[in-house]
Amino acid sequence: MTEFFKNRAPLDAQRLAHELHIRQCLWQEAVIKDEVTSTNDVAQELIKDNISAGTFVVANFQTNGRGRQLRTWEAPKNSSIFVSIILKPNQERKLGWIPLMTGLALLNAISIETRKQVKLKWPNDLILVENKKNFKFAGILLEKHDEYVIAGVGINYNQSSSELPISDATSLKNILSQEISKEVILASFISEFATIWEEGKNAKDWPAPSLIRNYSDSCQTLGQQITAHIPGGKTVSGKALEISPEGELVLVTDKGILKLNSADIHLEH
Repeated sequence: MTEFFKNRAPLDAQRLAHELHIRQCLWQEAVIKDEVTSTNDVAQELIKDNISAGTFVVANFQTNGRGRQLRTWEAPKNSSIFVSIILKPNQERKLGWIPLMTGLALLNAISIETRKQVKLKWPNDLILVENKKNFKFAGILLEKHDEYVIAGVGINYNQSSSELPISDATSLKNILSQEISKEVILASFISEFATIWEEGKNAKDWPAPSLIRNYSDSCQTLGQQITAHIPGGKTVSGKALEISPEGELVLVTDKGILKLNSADIHLEH
């Protein structure tokens, strides 16, 4: 392990601002906290003060972090990247694509900075593919508040294997062969997301054909036989065919076509 990863330093606000500036990022308003219940909670409070869309909250530690389907997110202080972005979508646009856009932006950033083979598992989990095995290292939680949407992202950055919650999880520390700071990863992600979001917001067609293509090309789920655990306890199996215009996963089952808007996906081997 390099000295870089031995030192669990807090986020450097000046370095983050520099990394955002050199990328000419469209979103540069960062609210940086040391410890919070969750960055989504802080973002929700900022919405009440009419904060500008594109503002994002970053924290070194969460005491009550949460993931999809009421899961908790726990990690040692300064070991993860926690960020929540405040979005204000056009009301007529299909909101189902927001989590997919978030995942695609994060995938683009991680791929650029690490040169590793990274894939998306629908809807928005990031998976490292190595030796035909999948390792999750990032997750996304979307929460809607009035006309706003908060995109909360957690990235395993500097955890050892023993600190990770499940055996098929990993962290960037275990992925990277060179030193890449939290500030670089975060600035790259925010820049990618801002570009995708602003292009989509102004596009005539939604979702844009390029967005569907780029997401589909990076989605490991498509073309696979899967088992989907749907909220409420139901389980279905089938072949993942495509992503619908609403952002749903389209399955071919023995009973016909089924569209999922939320589920835990497991590949059948």
